[in-house]
Formats: sequence, C-alpha cells, structure tokens
Amino acid sequence: MPDDAGRTPEWEQIVARFARFSGVVGEVHDPLTWGLYLVDEEITGAADPADPTEERFVRGYRTVAGEALEVETLRVAAPRDHIDDIVRAACSGALAAPLHADIDPDATAQATDPIDFAEAYQDYRTAMRAIVAEVDQVPSGPLEFLVDGRPRGGTAVTVRDVTAIYAPTTDRALIVTGPAGLVDRIDVVTRPIRNIKHGEDGPHF
Repeated sequence: MPDDAGRTPEWEQIVARFARFSGVVGEVHDPLTWGLYLVDEEITGAADPADPTEERFVRGYRTVAGEALEVETLRVAAPRDHIDDIVRAACSGALAAPLHADIDPDATAQATDPIDFAEAYQDYRTAMRAIVAEVDQVPSGPLEFLVDGRPRGGTAVTVRDVTAIYAPTTDRALIVTGPAGLVDRIDVVTRPIRNIKHGEDGPHF
C-alpha cells in the first residue's frame, strides 16, 4: 500500500471503497475442493446512501468446465421486500452472462461493424427481456443455506440449472449464484479481506 504522499485520486477512491467493506466478506472455503478457481475479486456498483445494497464485494470463480460461480457480499442486509427482486436479478444476470461476450467489440481482434453491433445490441436486449420474463415466471422459495457452518434462512430461485441464493449473515448478506448442483453444496465462509487484488490493468478496488 503506498504512503499518503504517493496516492493518486484513483487510489484514494480505492482505499475509501475498501474501507467501506472493512469487516468480513464471503468466499468459498478451499475452492479447489469443488474444482473452482478464483478468477476475479472486485467491488462493483456505486456507493449509494439511498440503497446501500448497490455496492457489492464480488468474488468470481470458474469451474474446470468453465462454469461461473459468484459470491457477492452486500455491505448491509437488504430490506425483506427487496430480497425476491435481488435473487431474480442475480439469476437473470448469470443466465445472461454468455451474451455479454457476444456483443463485446473488444472480445475479438477484428473491428466490429457499427451496423452489426447495433443489430447484436437489439438481439441482446430481446434475449435479456426473454431471460427476465423466464425468471419472473419461476417462483422463488425459502431454504436453509450454510454460511460459516451455520444454517441461514435464505431465499433462492433456480432457472435452467442456474441457482441464485440470498442468505443473511450476522450484519450483512451474501448472494451466491452458479450451477444448481454446485451452489447448494459448496462451503461458504466469511473472512476479512486479505489483500487488494491487482490485475494487468491495475487494482480492482
């Protein structure tokens, strides 16, 4: 961590976001046991005083088969009447994730024609609407989800073998999303953030 004299405005923002998540955040305990590899670690969303659940600490994992699993930590637990919307949005986002690369012009070395990109964007919006509609048709339900070895009363929705679970912790909440056959078996724990992860483009925090 650089000293104060060497900090840029970007670093000041990084440190401020990091400080807001002081305490414990969720992760998969011993991910290799489940064939998982940690591939991303970042804080997403905005620091919105009106909606403190907007900003999240996210740990992204991949299975050996390339499937995605995420453990998100909310800074505070969500109001009860928001939980259903939160798990549905998480499930929709997981189902839509493969679409993102399809319309990302940076995903290939070849330049993307603007007309093709516009058409792809319309297709993406159509696909997203279909995914959201499909998720909205499936009822969510209560479940017990183990966090730190203790059962927590959570809420889950499963669509096309993708499950999203909202589970409260002592003073925060977790959203776990991934393959249905894996999410309900993994060992999720809460621990202090151990470090700021750096990538090729700099720190994620």
